Amino acid sequence: MADTVHPHYPCHSDEVVPLAALLRVSVARDFADFHDLLPDDYQDAATYLKAYDKALEAATGLVSSGTQQGRTMLITAHMQTVYDSLPRLLDRLSARVRRAEGLSVPLTRFGIAAARAARNNDEHVPLATALKTVLQNIAANKKALELKGHTAADTKDLQELYDDLTQDTTDRGSSVSTQKGLTETNIKALNALWAVMKHALTDGKDLYRTSDKPKLDDYTYKQLLKKLRRERAGKPAAGK
Repeated sequence: MADTVHPHYPCHSDEVVPLAALLRVSVARDFADFHDLLPDDYQDAATYLKAYDKALEAATGLVSSGTQQGRTMLITAHMQTVYDSLPRLLDRLSARVRRAEGLSVPLTRFGIAAARAARNNDEHVPLATALKTVLQNIAANKKALELKGHTAADTKDLQELYDDLTQDTTDRGSSVSTQKGLTETNIKALNALWAVMKHALTDGKDLYRTSDKPKLDDYTYKQLLKKLRRERAGKPAAGK
């Protein structure tokens, strides 16, 4: 029996092609620098970009039907509303934990910092894990936090956010699994495109790591993914 083809890309299947399109703009702009760094791998722009476009074209349109893709984008938009409301809740909770007395755990172990970090990095599963810790600690220190102004409604908001997050993560995973299961050809095409992208991302980071922070962000996977997700949610780019 033939080995199962697994995705090599770390993002969702429907994100590979738009990420590749964003990356191509940067590589085309900076091609002279790439050629100077690795002249054998980046011999001339026309040849390189033609091969890039061939991999991009092979992957375009393979992942999902319009209905499935629309569902994934709807989930992404809902996740953004979760993220938008979470910082305020965490800030208020942090102040109350900091001033409360007799807590079973200190502020540094309450889960708030981990939740903030996961939220800022668009890491859904770690965020759900951190929120679970936060909710458990709230329950264990209910009376002390109530004395500092924490209410049942505050807990309810955090619980609903946690519930929404875990449900959306499940839905998203199911959605992506459906896409991945369409054909092995789809995954192979996306893997081939990712291989091209991975080289460009790594080489771009080596080029600009210490010389050009804005360009470095253009070749940093997490920053590129954040940009894509902001654009999909219809939100402006965050300030530096």
